[in-house]
Amino acid sequence: MPHLGGGVGKSLSSLVLSFMGTDYHHSFLLLEQPNKRHFIDKIIDLGCKAYVQPDDETISKLISNADIVQLEWWNHPATFQFLCTNNLPKMRLIVWCHVSGIYTPITPKKLIRLSKYFLFTSECSFKADNMINLDEEDKLRLGVVSSGTGFKLEKIREHELQSQLSYGYMGSLNPSKIHPKFIDYLSEVSTSEFKVSIWGDDFYKDMLIYQCEALGHHDLIEFKGYTNDPVTALASLDVFVYLLNSTHYGTAENVLLEAMSLGVIPIVMNNQAEIAIVEHGKTGLVVSNQKEFVEAIHWLENNPDERKLMSGNVSKKIAEQYSPEVMFQSMRSYYDKSISSLKTSIDFKSIFGDDQYDWYMACQKETKAACSETDDSVRNNWYEESKGSLKHYLSYFPDNIRLNKISNDMNNKS
Repeated sequence: MPHLGGGVGKSLSSLVLSFMGTDYHHSFLLLEQPNKRHFIDKIIDLGCKAYVQPDDETISKLISNADIVQLEWWNHPATFQFLCTNNLPKMRLIVWCHVSGIYTPITPKKLIRLSKYFLFTSECSFKADNMINLDEEDKLRLGVVSSGTGFKLEKIREHELQSQLSYGYMGSLNPSKIHPKFIDYLSEVSTSEFKVSIWGDDFYKDMLIYQCEALGHHDLIEFKGYTNDPVTALASLDVFVYLLNSTHYGTAENVLLEAMSLGVIPIVMNNQAEIAIVEHGKTGLVVSNQKEFVEAIHWLENNPDERKLMSGNVSKKIAEQYSPEVMFQSMRSYYDKSISSLKTSIDFKSIFGDDQYDWYMACQKETKAACSETDDSVRNNWYEESKGSLKHYLSYFPDNIRLNKISNDMNNKS
């Protein structure tokens, strides 16, 4: 995998912890030096070995000696470069996919064919256009193992029955993830005390502050910055305002599960990834427009008894369906089914080619028009500096002529 940061780091450290004391042991091959060492240090403390940018001989030994090679998949340029420029030994390949594939980036169908099992992290991925008419042989390779887990609590949180609630959001502020009218939605709430605390990197902080000021709502949001203690931050909330872009790439939605595990009631958009987790009226509220969002806020403030019941339902669902134990049982079943199969040679280059442009295009929703003005997910992905965006690929391959042509076309249209 490229790195052990963010959501994938939490997922894999949880997976390793759940397998402690079993007959399976994990080692990690990282393609990049980590920017943040929190999760790599955690897996090392758990007894795992982590190899960062190892030489070719070490890579060959690691793969040859592995009973199962588990590829953590998202369309990172370093992953394509590694797979398509190395002559890798035979392996039993399981792919754990960390993007939904519904919008850009899509899941390459050819990668499914190369795998023993290709595991989504949410049922929502089956709704992707290119999964609906998948060959029957390839459908047999598919499965779901959620990469998200909640926090384990000794008891369900007790909410006080007051009307003044604490609201918050935690996560990416990038326009490709957060709803483009996030501030507009918040500004429609007429309650004078309404304010949303925001935890996340500050890169898009000024943009959101400007939007608040333009609407005359200077005190609508309060930035808390990045936190290494999400439990304390999320536990301070009553309501998790998780309004995401309709074309976002997310799938397991770790932070949503974490908030819900603490009994924090979520308000989410009716996007596929979110509605796979939140059941409207029982484990949160699902909205499709600004009017419904305002109604959801007012309902929560005016119905404290129902709110308390919903909070309990929220905690209970995550404890039952998104625990490390559930992750372990699901992943263990695929390990056990794979281990008896023969190792096979996989020629990734023959599938994806050796040109960085082809690697990028393999995960684009509209391959004929990668900078299409009609594809919101492509335009939203343009805002990303990483996450497999065009900017991300150009940072790795700045001299690729065709990638630069797409960049120029997009700049001219923006």
